[in-house]
Amino acid sequence: MKNTTLTLVRLGSTTLIGIILGMIAMMAMHYLSMVFYPLPETVTMEDTEALNAYMKIAPLGALILVIISHSVGPFIATISAILLSRFPIWNNTTFFKYQHLFLGLLFTYFGWYNLQELSHPDWFKIDLLFYLPSAYLGRYLVVKNNLKK
Repeated sequence: MKNTTLTLVRLGSTTLIGIILGMIAMMAMHYLSMVFYPLPETVTMEDTEALNAYMKIAPLGALILVIISHSVGPFIATISAILLSRFPIWNNTTFFKYQHLFLGLLFTYFGWYNLQELSHPDWFKIDLLFYLPSAYLGRYLVVKNNLKK
């Protein structure tokens, strides 16, 4: 029982750290994309109304960079969480096997919530299709790289 509890604490902590790092990476990508497509002077990321108005006229390239930014979040979160769970002091167990699914689904939920809060073009809902594959890609790259060692 004690070992299971300790494993769940490890799973929770690596997942939480992964979420935080994934969110930081996603926001960094958002700000990096604003180098190529800067927001108008009257629009800030914190002003929801102005951001909603801008989303209606945003260029296609800016929206594609937003989708890429959103995909980076679960990708980095999964890589971070899996790498942290593989430290020798945190023995990797079967609990960690599906961590990428949890992270991908969590980011998908928050992506869906974002779509509800901000107005986006209708086609932008394809954004929700990229969270799980990017989380799986992060897992695949870590597992593939680890098997070669």
